[in-house]
Amino acid sequence: MTEVARTQTAAVLECLAQQSGAVPVTVEELGHGAGLAPDEANRVVPVVLALVGAFGVLREEVTQDGAPAVAVISSQAAYFLRSLAAYLRGDQAILDNWERAVIEGGPYTGGQVLAGPQFLHLVESRRLALDADAVPLREVDVVQVVVKVRHRGRGTRDQYLLQYDERARQYQLPGGHVRSSDGNRRAAAVRELEEELTGYVHRPDRDVLTELGTIEAVQPSRTFGAVTAYRVALFHLKTDAERLLLGPGARWVAAERLFDPDFRIGHATLNVTALSRLDGTLPGGLRGLPLSVPEPLTRTVRELIRERPWEAAGLAVGVIGLAVSLIPLFL
Repeated sequence: MTEVARTQTAAVLECLAQQSGAVPVTVEELGHGAGLAPDEANRVVPVVLALVGAFGVLREEVTQDGAPAVAVISSQAAYFLRSLAAYLRGDQAILDNWERAVIEGGPYTGGQVLAGPQFLHLVESRRLALDADAVPLREVDVVQVVVKVRHRGRGTRDQYLLQYDERARQYQLPGGHVRSSDGNRRAAAVRELEEELTGYVHRPDRDVLTELGTIEAVQPSRTFGAVTAYRVALFHLKTDAERLLLGPGARWVAAERLFDPDFRIGHATLNVTALSRLDGTLPGGLRGLPLSVPEPLTRTVRELIRERPWEAAGLAVGVIGLAVSLIPLFL
């Protein structure tokens, strides 16, 4: 933006801010108050009004002569317009850090809420809340794989594998975006399993990937902030492998907790929107799916510690205490 354009826009904003609680003003009157020539006013003022109107600071009215006019809805809104004018005159940016592709959950620090992607996420979340049919700004093809097991000592409780997404800071099914190099969605699912399950190599003679369906979900992206149309192709893994080794970001989640909106793993939420919708389309729901491995799994010591850290710490303290109490018997 040129200095002339910044100066003209700032002048219109400041003139508009003076209309808080005052008689509504027309485009011509705003242009005159901002010191613009008639042709400049007709070009600049409508654009400024359209932009700031998106912030909800204006009230549209009609003058006694029938001409369209606007007024600022409150003194707070007027201060907002004057603040925008100050940013323009100083050639300063309100938002920054647009390269940061991570969205935080509230409460926010000043630095977080004024980071471009974070602000975009808040704005886009509101846009979707106001209009359930809001037009997505991007479209993404995704694959996810349902891995369902039972563990020894857990009876008949079904558990599902979730993987932590570092960028979105949420847990979700193993999977990810379909790449142009994948060829098709099944190949993408195989690649994601091999990347996310430690030591796993897909073998067609042992492993079966069954496509369960494609779910479309529209929601704000946790990495880019924009409302995104996700096309999620879901698969179910069935394998004769004796065990599945998990990476550090993997967790087993019991079926009764899977769709609980209040359930957290640490401080992280679960992104199971597509899985929840799939559950309603399958005959018998997720309960009707076969187990991914034929026999109940035995949890490793690492998994037990990760799942119940306080109990593991208490057990370790107890063992150490017992060992210390037995030392005098051997002296």
